[in-house]
Amino acid sequence: MSPRTKEQNDAIREMRMNQIMQAAAEVYLEKGIQLEIRDVAVKAELGYGTVYHYYKNKHMLLEDLLWDALSRTESAVQAALAGDNGSSIKAKPFSTLLLRKCIQDPSVFILLKSVADNFHHFPGNRFIKLFAEFQERIYSPFVEMIREGIDSQSPEKTANLIFGSLVGCAALNIHHNMQSEMDVEGFVDMVYSGIQSKER
Repeated sequence: MSPRTKEQNDAIREMRMNQIMQAAAEVYLEKGIQLEIRDVAVKAELGYGTVYHYYKNKHMLLEDLLWDALSRTESAVQAALAGDNGSSIKAKPFSTLLLRKCIQDPSVFILLKSVADNFHHFPGNRFIKLFAEFQERIYSPFVEMIREGIDSQSPEKTANLIFGSLVGCAALNIHHNMQSEMDVEGFVDMVYSGIQSKER
């Protein structure tokens, strides 16, 4: 039996890390910051030593999870960020894409919830750079869409209200195991119609 090539080893490493991060997201939804590497190993159906080989502690694992979630979030809303439509039309599709991804991908939900909570469950200041990147890549472009597309006296407050609504809706869907497919567009329409009628 010939030894594995570097490419094969890299593919196995990537597959294992994805398996570990997916399990970590599921465990985090169940236990929050109390999650332990051992819990992740059980959920991923891997040996404790295998998970520990990739991540020496849960904080390193959660940090990787959240950075990966930022990339996933940016990819999910890219169509709205890069669209040729006027800014007035971009904010709603952006919100729709974000909510859909938040419900489908636990790591994106964990990221948005952590940002909304200002990372207060995490020790130290290890997420300052992640928060700054989130602001630059997700939040600030969204505020700009609000500024140009909705007649709002405070685009930042409006953006915060929408983000909070999306995170709250996703939390209900995730934590209460809603069986039926959620009407994402309907929820986003309701949020925007409420905001626009209030701003008039």
